[in-house]
Amino acid sequence: MTNRRQFLGSAAVASAARPAANIVPLRTHEWFGDRVENFEFPKGWQIDVRHMKGWQTPVLKPEAVKAAIENPVGTPRLREIAAGKKTVAIAFDDLTRPTPTYDVVPHVVAELRAAGIRDENMLFVTAYGCHYQMNGMEVEKKLGTETVRRHPWINHNIWENLVDLGTTKANNRIWVNTYYHKADVRITLSGLKAHGTPGYGGGPKLILPGVSGIQTIRYMHQTIQQSRRPRQDSSGVPIFRVWENEQRQDMIEAARKVDVHFSVQMVYNQDRKLVHVVAGDVVRAHHRAARYAVNHLATEYAKDADVVVINAYPKGSQLHEHFGWGSRGLKEGGSVVVINQNPMGEFVWHYMDEAGFNKGGSFFAQRDARRRRYAQAGQVLLYSQYLQRRELDNLYFPPETVGLRAWSDVVERLKSKHKGDVKVALYPYVGIQHGPATVDIPDSEC
Repeated sequence: MTNRRQFLGSAAVASAARPAANIVPLRTHEWFGDRVENFEFPKGWQIDVRHMKGWQTPVLKPEAVKAAIENPVGTPRLREIAAGKKTVAIAFDDLTRPTPTYDVVPHVVAELRAAGIRDENMLFVTAYGCHYQMNGMEVEKKLGTETVRRHPWINHNIWENLVDLGTTKANNRIWVNTYYHKADVRITLSGLKAHGTPGYGGGPKLILPGVSGIQTIRYMHQTIQQSRRPRQDSSGVPIFRVWENEQRQDMIEAARKVDVHFSVQMVYNQDRKLVHVVAGDVVRAHHRAARYAVNHLATEYAKDADVVVINAYPKGSQLHEHFGWGSRGLKEGGSVVVINQNPMGEFVWHYMDEAGFNKGGSFFAQRDARRRRYAQAGQVLLYSQYLQRRELDNLYFPPETVGLRAWSDVVERLKSKHKGDVKVALYPYVGIQHGPATVDIPDSEC
């Protein structure tokens, strides 16, 4: 008969021999708790988590953020700029940008108070260009509870309440938000993320398209064309065209016409925590931040993966931008898995894109005309417990996508297709990651 000690000993040996669960923790639910979820894969599968280069960079302490605001590049200190003034307008990006704006606002407000600006005379203006208007809950998430209780905020309107500031060299007539323009001091707050039009978002982009009118936005996107230039350097590394870029130069000229007095640029990590802040001139501060970001966010692509997993955090609200990661290292016939654990799902409205997609025609005809995105993929799976039919019918999304609301269903589909030694490449936060790259910003412009 086995005694208690022998039984416990044998149980311990059995437990030690049992292979550990193949679990990968991923951050999800940006703006809705920013929680960490565990995603289990079949035992024995090789999981290659592709982090960005700066993923272990120390988070900035509040004192370091404060020091960055108090020591600007290319402008006087903010309290000096605001001295003797009465009103301030502060443009900020929306929830499609993961920027932790609330970590910077208190330090900006402290500078303005030191200059004698009253709380009720600091107006926050949403700078979302052609996106939809924000509601109170969204603005509170972006700016913080204390800010929305103490200071007024308004939504930008691309159709009305605009002032004409003349034309740029590219003949773009600059219409901007009159409430923003009429303030005595004008400030922008933004984060940096790779963007196809200006190279990096943020900076002058908070003015155009941020607080500009629809005619100005359309002209910059549709009429102004970037000249043909090499998109890779001599080593084959992609170049983010931030300086030699006609569209971004139009943005810069618009920001100069508006006369932005002070700007704060933020670079953050995979947990949406600040790692680098540059304040000052809207162009020079952005350039310095971009030079930092291009190394911090760079991610080496995987090779020969049977399965590529894309976690859309922290930018699941624009999930369509991330599908391209599915081909980063995928084998012929492999599987693509997209994770978007964001309760809001894909944001559904963008004035520019909606006009371009439908052109007054049939939604159903446009949807059915979509073409497959992945020639080499055997299956494309979209996982979200919040999945709605609109994601699968989205005109941006690959028509071959299969939507699943349970992670266990995703795993079962993968197991049915992939046997033996399976290699998984996992990009844990593609909302901010990009591949290895360089920027074209000259030293004289930083």
